[in-house]
Amino acid sequence: MRKRRIWRKPAVFLAALFVIIMFGQSSVTAETIKIRMGNWVPMHHLIVQGILVPWANAIEKESGGDIKIDIMKSALGRPNTYFDLLIDGTLDAAWGVSGHNPGRFTLSEVMDYPFMGVDAWSTSAAAWLTYQKYGHKYGEFKGAKVLGFFCYGDPYINMKGGPIQKVSDLEGKKIRVGCWIQGEIVKAMGGTPVMLPPTETQQAMARGVADGIVFPLESVEFFKITPVIESTTLVPGGLYNDTFWLAFNEKKWNSLTADQRAVIEKHSGLAIALLAGWAWTNGDNWGRAAMEKAGVKFYTMPQDQVEKTKKILKPLNDSWIAEANKRGLNGNEIMEYARYMAHEYRAIRPVNIP
Repeated sequence: MRKRRIWRKPAVFLAALFVIIMFGQSSVTAETIKIRMGNWVPMHHLIVQGILVPWANAIEKESGGDIKIDIMKSALGRPNTYFDLLIDGTLDAAWGVSGHNPGRFTLSEVMDYPFMGVDAWSTSAAAWLTYQKYGHKYGEFKGAKVLGFFCYGDPYINMKGGPIQKVSDLEGKKIRVGCWIQGEIVKAMGGTPVMLPPTETQQAMARGVADGIVFPLESVEFFKITPVIESTTLVPGGLYNDTFWLAFNEKKWNSLTADQRAVIEKHSGLAIALLAGWAWTNGDNWGRAAMEKAGVKFYTMPQDQVEKTKKILKPLNDSWIAEANKRGLNGNEIMEYARYMAHEYRAIRPVNIP
């Protein structure tokens, strides 16, 4: 009897140990990984509802609920501080505008330069594909794992008064800009750039501090600038843009399992560009309808003036190429690759369908 009890106790112990190990493992693997995602715009903003939320939801569903991306409802700082908040570990993930930090992300901003893309689909895809091919040589996002880039739709010159039909119409005009490259474009065309938050632009234009604003149509309406806009002009070919980045803190990224990283990457990159294309296109349609209802007159710059504008602004593109060359890269090759990708991914193009 004693001998049988001696054998029974180890068996019971091993069985109990096996149950503890199995249940312990399942509780660990089932634990949700929460990602603190920095955000500095209202939760009803197009970027949040049209890009970040669908991206986060897709990742959560794909992971079976193991990954939860919590998008912050309030800002931790000014927009130009978000990359620093990301790399110092305050945030697990974040997004921002490359042009808010002049000189920091110059090569990654290739789509911000004049006449690089024609719509949100093409510029977003080209921004990502160009970074994917050359970005590891830039050294501009150290401390972060970049997961996507996106850009907005057709950029317009929105004016309090008459339209910009020719380059000379911009001479002496004070134009609100959102980043440094837009300021350089305005200066080259004879205008005076005014750096203001979009929330202050309507009052600034009403008081004569600014005569106009370079902004996509969605943003004009979202930031309630429409009441002071009388005319808006599209410059075919893409006069300017903003490149938005989305990234993880590198240490946080490396702490994830290979499977978790694969899930996030599956819904990033070109998938983010696709979300941006849908979001900005729909947003611009909404903005245009509101502006038309308000009586805003729409214009398109004549082609001869577009060609004149291209010549005037060519030195800006040449400066980007020179900066890339200075870093030991082939600037012309990179810019031409970006332009080609934008051409191939443009939303509106003829298709040979009978």
